[in-house]
Amino acid sequence: MDEDVMLIHDQLQQSLNEQVKQPSLDLLMKEINGWEKKSIEKIQLVAQDNRQKLLDMIAELMDSVKRRLISIKEQLSRARDDDDFFESDINKWKEKLEALKKDLNIPKTVKIKCDDNMNSFIPQISVCEARMITERFGRFLGDIQIQENGQLITHGNSNAHAPVRGNGEYSSGQHLFRFKIENIGTSVNWILFAIVSKIAPIEQYSYKTATTYGWAGGNQVYLNGDCNNDFNGYKTDMETNHTLEFMIDCDRRKIRLKNEQTQSEYELDIDIIKCPFPWQISLDVYHSGTRLRLLQ
Repeated sequence: MDEDVMLIHDQLQQSLNEQVKQPSLDLLMKEINGWEKKSIEKIQLVAQDNRQKLLDMIAELMDSVKRRLISIKEQLSRARDDDDFFESDINKWKEKLEALKKDLNIPKTVKIKCDDNMNSFIPQISVCEARMITERFGRFLGDIQIQENGQLITHGNSNAHAPVRGNGEYSSGQHLFRFKIENIGTSVNWILFAIVSKIAPIEQYSYKTATTYGWAGGNQVYLNGDCNNDFNGYKTDMETNHTLEFMIDCDRRKIRLKNEQTQSEYELDIDIIKCPFPWQISLDVYHSGTRLRLLQ
């Protein structure tokens, strides 16, 4: 009996060894290895394409900065030769130089987008450009003036809400804008930076308008026209001479507000059912003497 058991054991072990050594196993392993190699090659191709795209964008940015720098230099030379400039001109040139430095140090128009789709085995990565659109202040209500070819708004002598709309319409892509608060008018610091759907009418109390999403003074956050104090930890820190970046990201259905001086940064998700495309910039200033400039 023991010999029979041992014989059966040996036969089973031999069969098992033979199964492992079958050519079909090698073929299956080759198939898996081939899949791995092709997948890695595809990933490497996508990565290389994005590296080249990033280098091309940076080169284009450098050319743009160089052209703007030459333009400023020519303006300075003419002003010096003609002895025709004021302190306000000097301040504007300084601001332009500072903006150029920031463009070189932190190219805000270049973004890396990672589409982490839960249904995708490997997230897609891409380099995209958040273009700075030539926007202008457009329609308005109340005690306010639009000056300098639609780039400056100035509140009059009263304290009253004065809504302003941008002319641009945004339904896709990323769009970056910069606003400089030349004078905030009061220590209360109330300005609304928001978007609305184009279909929404312009009203005196624009912050209450349905489809309004954005940030204002007094730690106020507006979601579809409803005020939510301190939402997501938002704290108002805007002051005179602060520059604010306002990003409209239609693809991700978000907006972002960043203070360049304090580095505070906040994001809001936009419900496109409540705020359908196209979106427009919606501002509201309240206090007398407030001056807000749209930088290009």
